[in-house]
Amino acid sequence: MNDKFSFDKVGKRMPYSVPDDFFAKMEDNILEEIKGETSKPLGITKKKRPVMRRLIPIALTAAAAIAAFFVLDIHTPDSRQQDNMQDVEQAFTKLSTSDQAYLLSLYQDDVFEE
Repeated sequence: MNDKFSFDKVGKRMPYSVPDDFFAKMEDNILEEIKGETSKPLGITKKKRPVMRRLIPIALTAAAAIAAFFVLDIHTPDSRQQDNMQDVEQAFTKLSTSDQAYLLSLYQDDVFEE
C-alpha cells in the first residue's frame, strides 16, 4: 500500500472556463470606467458622543465619593471613644501604685503587642 499522496496524479483541471484575454479586457474596462472620476479625499470625522454619555460616569464617580465620605465618616472623631479613654485613664489613676505597676508589666509582656 502506497501511503504517499501526489498532487501530480490529481490533475490541474479548472472547474470553469473564461474567454481568452478576459482578465486583460477586464482591467482595461475598469480603468476606462474610473478615468473620468476624481477621487475625493476622505475626511476624518470624529464621532460625537451625546452629552449624557459623558456626564453619567462623572456623576457616578461623584456619587460614590460622597457615599464613601458619609459611610466612612473619617473626619469626625468618635466622641464615645474619647470618653472611654478618659474613663480608663481616670480609673488607672485611682489604682494604687503597685496595681498600676502590675498592669503595666502585663501590657508590656503582651504577646500581641508589636
